[in-house]
Amino acid sequence: MNPRIVYPDIFKKNHADNYLQAAIDTAEWIDTLAVKTPYGRIWKALPDDQEGYREDVPMFTSKSMYDGSAGIGIFLIRLYEATGDNRWLEEAQEAAAHILATKVGAEWYYDTLHSEVKGIIPVPGWAAGSYNGPVGEAYFLEDLYQVTGKQEYRDYVLYVADVLLEAAVEDEQGLHWSDQEDVTADGGFIVFLDHVYRRTGIKKYLDFACKAADRIGKDTLDAPLGGKFWKLLDLSMIDFPKETTFPNWSHGTTGTAWMFAVLYQDTKREDYLKLAKAGLEYAMNISVGDETGRLIPYQDHPVTGPTYDKYYLSTCHGPVGSTLAFRAVYEATGEELFRNWTEELSRGIVKAGAPEKHSWGYWNCRCQCCGTAGILEHFAAMYEFTEEQEFYEYMIRTADVLLADSDHRTPGKKTWYDSWWRTIPTRIVSYPGLYVGAAGCGSSLLKTYAVMTGKKLTNLYEYHFFEK
Repeated sequence: MNPRIVYPDIFKKNHADNYLQAAIDTAEWIDTLAVKTPYGRIWKALPDDQEGYREDVPMFTSKSMYDGSAGIGIFLIRLYEATGDNRWLEEAQEAAAHILATKVGAEWYYDTLHSEVKGIIPVPGWAAGSYNGPVGEAYFLEDLYQVTGKQEYRDYVLYVADVLLEAAVEDEQGLHWSDQEDVTADGGFIVFLDHVYRRTGIKKYLDFACKAADRIGKDTLDAPLGGKFWKLLDLSMIDFPKETTFPNWSHGTTGTAWMFAVLYQDTKREDYLKLAKAGLEYAMNISVGDETGRLIPYQDHPVTGPTYDKYYLSTCHGPVGSTLAFRAVYEATGEELFRNWTEELSRGIVKAGAPEKHSWGYWNCRCQCCGTAGILEHFAAMYEFTEEQEFYEYMIRTADVLLADSDHRTPGKKTWYDSWWRTIPTRIVSYPGLYVGAAGCGSSLLKTYAVMTGKKLTNLYEYHFFEK
């Protein structure tokens, strides 16, 4: 028997151009959901024939950075930078035109924070926060300003910042917007104002950010094993036992440590650095593993302690997010301990079985928020940061898994099917958005392409603060 020697496509190794083409095909699929408005362009939250979330989740709104046009616009900017094709920049500018024409004032914050927030995540601060509201739109338009130099985009950023100042409340507790202090809510506003200061040099934004941060700084709690932690919101609103806290990034202590580390870089206030380090000390003290791989538990509780059987692996509650804080402290101080933890937490992702094994907290999910795309973005950034070959290999391994998990059925169009809402694993949906869906997957594949080819792309907002 002499079988033919045939090498089908499935045997071929992926190269940089394969990742780029996948991102282009992703944009083509997203365009099937485009909606022309009298002002510009938005996109449907998901295909009409799929049962998924629309506006019953705070972050799922038509202009949001999480799922809407601001996030998709960021992906399109990156695609333009990678390809040089003006089509993608023009689509991004159409998204910006709609945002500019439908801008809101301080009343939007008041209405959002004082109306009943319905749906599956009834948290007012998250509904008004940077992933959902005008601040996310401003991140997108600032990115677009950096690419095009069009002053109308920068003007909108300053408008959003000024409206944010107007919407703040000052009482006996200090300066704040909502009752939620995590980086998805008030903490994210503080980081945004610092970002505006970095980009413009207008000091009133930094001063205001510090005033709001000082309120959060007063709310530290002593951790039983050492360090400090924050109870940033009442998690009983989303059905967790009262007094439960999140240790990790999006809604927890490492995110707040990141916020203080970012502010320290611009203010050199030692109390901010001390708070950042205290938060990371707490996270280190409750972590598991060793230098070959570490993880920080998903939850903590003053009576029952950390959830040592539950770990997220991507951005929101996992190492991808928490390493942002460790890296920010390392870059501010040069202390090797914090750099080492960025590497050891990164190894924890792989030691837990990712990107191939979907464990509790990693789910059947590929998105930037809690899935494979966030992990891929992280490993690409870690390779740029450390220049260590292990992170390059993790990047390629993750990119290949992400690409393999995509839907291949329609030539020239690519998407991913996810069970983003983890308690309903049968609800499989192909969302288009940056943090929830296909734009995030395509965006992280673009990041891989850029690392392999030496191209420079616009960073996602979390990584802006490592730019020199």
